[in-house]
Amino acid sequence: MNGLLQDLRYGLRMLRKSPGFTVLAVITLALGIGANVAVFSVMNAILLNPSGIPHPEKVVALRAKYSVGDLQNINMSPPDFGDAAMGKDTFTSAAVMMGSDFNYSGNGTTPERLIGALVTWQWFDVFWARPYLGRVFRPEEDQPNANHEVVLSYATWRRRFGGDPSIIGRKLLLNQESFQVIGVMGPEFAWPNQAELWVPLALPPGRYFDSNYRHNEFLFGVARLRPGVSLEQANSYLQMKTTENIAAEGGNSFSRASGWGMFCVPLIEFVAGNLRKPLLILLAAVGTILLIACANIAGLQLARASGRQREVSIQIALGAARARLVQQALVESLLLALAGVVLGLVLAKTTIPLLLLLAPESLVQNVPVPIGREVLLFVAVIGVICALLCGTAPAWQMTHSRWFQTLQESGRSETSSRARQHVRSALVISEIALAMLLLVGAGLLVRSLEKLEQVQTGFDPGGLASGALSLPVTTYKTDEQQAAFFTAAEEQLRSIPGVTSAAFADALPFMNAGGSASFRIIGHPLAPNDPGPHGNIRSISSDYFSTLRIPVVRGRVFTLEDRLKTERVTVIDETLARQYWRNEDPIGQHISFGSNAPPITVVGIVKHAKSSSLESDTTEGFYYLPIAQSPPTTAAIVVRARSSNPAGLAATIRSAIRTVDSNQPLYDMKTMEQRVDESLISRRFLVILLSIFAGLALLLAALGLYGVISYAVKLRTRELGIRMALGAARGDVLRLILGKGMQLAVLGLVLGLAVTFILGRALASLLYQVSLFNPVTLLLTSLLLVSTVLLASYLPARRAATLDPMRTLREE
Repeated sequence: MNGLLQDLRYGLRMLRKSPGFTVLAVITLALGIGANVAVFSVMNAILLNPSGIPHPEKVVALRAKYSVGDLQNINMSPPDFGDAAMGKDTFTSAAVMMGSDFNYSGNGTTPERLIGALVTWQWFDVFWARPYLGRVFRPEEDQPNANHEVVLSYATWRRRFGGDPSIIGRKLLLNQESFQVIGVMGPEFAWPNQAELWVPLALPPGRYFDSNYRHNEFLFGVARLRPGVSLEQANSYLQMKTTENIAAEGGNSFSRASGWGMFCVPLIEFVAGNLRKPLLILLAAVGTILLIACANIAGLQLARASGRQREVSIQIALGAARARLVQQALVESLLLALAGVVLGLVLAKTTIPLLLLLAPESLVQNVPVPIGREVLLFVAVIGVICALLCGTAPAWQMTHSRWFQTLQESGRSETSSRARQHVRSALVISEIALAMLLLVGAGLLVRSLEKLEQVQTGFDPGGLASGALSLPVTTYKTDEQQAAFFTAAEEQLRSIPGVTSAAFADALPFMNAGGSASFRIIGHPLAPNDPGPHGNIRSISSDYFSTLRIPVVRGRVFTLEDRLKTERVTVIDETLARQYWRNEDPIGQHISFGSNAPPITVVGIVKHAKSSSLESDTTEGFYYLPIAQSPPTTAAIVVRARSSNPAGLAATIRSAIRTVDSNQPLYDMKTMEQRVDESLISRRFLVILLSIFAGLALLLAALGLYGVISYAVKLRTRELGIRMALGAARGDVLRLILGKGMQLAVLGLVLGLAVTFILGRALASLLYQVSLFNPVTLLLTSLLLVSTVLLASYLPARRAATLDPMRTLREE
């Protein structure tokens, strides 16, 4: 212990003697450690230990699939959930929910939309969530015609009701119905989707065991695994129930023909799984930066070691144990790493809010990112790794040189100095290779983003304002009432000055997912094991296509004459026509949603419009229904303005809606250009951060190269003086030193390209219409790297070219 304390004091003394080196090393380490801590903290908060879910690895999402219809991961039906909930030996608790917005009107205030969730009574048990005030639902409250109860989120309680503790028992008017507040959840719980309140789902109990509802999937299910039960065992149970149900249906049932089944996946993987790969790539990027930083410091340590070689040789000659000297060197590196960790934590604390600002709002909104136990453990591990990476090579070389030769040469050994220079050169080559890896990765993603920004959506988003509203079923009980609201609201919107057209739909492109459904083509018998046609379904008003400027291919679109009591009609897109009417004209043909459902006539065909992603949009086609014949309770509104700034119409649009219904709030107001742009926000987040990290890696590699070239000039000062004394021109010396830098650059570039091609497969799935071997990207990144190397080499080369040969020889 005394020896360790002595080494600590000795290490501090040596670092104080070299303040320039110490400050540079600590800042370099802090940049690398801070970046790692910031990225890992966000990853931990989203993927590993999300707030509000104790032991998140035990919570699973319950899902259904139709392998023949290529529906591999969808919601479940009530009977699906009934089967899952029966698995008492597999799950400690299970629950389902469906999203539902609530219009809140209180004390004469402006109507407000609150994000709600209709849940079964065990919802909070699955998440081990306890109320902050009051209680949660009881089994008898999750029944049809039960009393109306509501549980508020902590954020809603504080924001809307001022944190009033007497809120329990108060009546609230939600969707024009009275609900009694029975509880307030804690600040950490807001599942799902930042819910602001929860209400019992209250499905009839028999619905969970009625096979007639087997393929009516509208519920999102969750469950908590029992202790000792694995994900594989849970899926085995669900597969067993799948097999039992198919056998019970008998014959060539729809379940068998469509490849229907139930399964479960980790909830966090389901909710944020699309962020896993980008975050892992970012973590690998900041890990690469840390390696470059450690290589830089190891190179600086080697330079310092050469200056201390005589001192160490004397210690060895006097009997000092080599192990103790190695310990001294590693303790010094540990002190540097400790200082880097402290400063890195400060930088991370500052950087995390900036990171969240760049991240997609839908995934990080109100997500706390603490530097907790897991993050501190991560910091401790990388701190130790940094100490070893920075100190091992210098300590080994310093204590394993030929001490007697060093003493004989009065501390100067050209051979050992050049050996150290080879090690430092190898470190710099590695730094350049790692920087090249990040530069190529960032360049390829930038090219992919440029390609995606040029993709056509199939409609014209310019000049479009959009929003959403939810019609309370207590006020709009019938299809006629709902259709009348949309007709009246559309008239009000069209009368707004500056508005050229307006439309309603149950879902808009790049706004919400919308639904899909199977259908029959009348007169087209199905082959055995064929589940039938399937497409995305939209309910739209008559001006939808003209407002979005979706071209009509042939036939007609909807008119105001397509009402509830008239002939049922549909318009399909080109994709659906190609899928199911390959060699015939679909116009005039009929489809239906079942053997007893009324026929629907195809009256027109329009161009396909992308619905959710510029990159991997659905391969299924669309069929559209008139909103008057199929009115939704939750709808999107889209308005085309004459000006290029439709956002300025938001207040006027809200006023127009309140003219029709004073209690109807309009929410989620954005331009359609914003929505299309937001579809790329996750990719843009990755591109921006990876570009920043690649730039930082290039800067650190350039500093490392500058150090190596400067040290090489110092070692060759005598040689350069002799060359110049014998007639070498300054340009010759300049080219000689720049040549050394270019030699390292070329070796690093070749190694970097090789590593890129080996590891680049991890990036391939994130590229869009860009090859991993894209020549433009490789050329530009190579030119950038070579230019940086030339700049880093030029300064010491210029200093070498301006040496006074006579003075240099006298000093040597």
